[in-house]
Amino acid sequence: MYDRLIQKIIKKWKKEAGATRVVQWTYRQGVLTIYTSEPGYLVGKAGILSNKYGDIFKKELPDFIHYRIVETNYFWA
Repeated sequence: MYDRLIQKIIKKWKKEAGATRVVQWTYRQGVLTIYTSEPGYLVGKAGILSNKYGDIFKKELPDFIHYRIVETNYFWA
């Protein structure tokens, strides 16, 4: 339902963070799960990027509760 919007936001987040290995994401019941082998890039220095994009998701998705980043194996990317 929100696939294109989420994809657009994650693409912008990846570009700002400099991350290249966001492999996959799922959105179920207000929880966004992002799978990546570069979680530190998405979090950003002192969590600034994670807070910024968490606020964007809250604003754009009406049923958004929270997101979580799952670290994957480097070779999976």
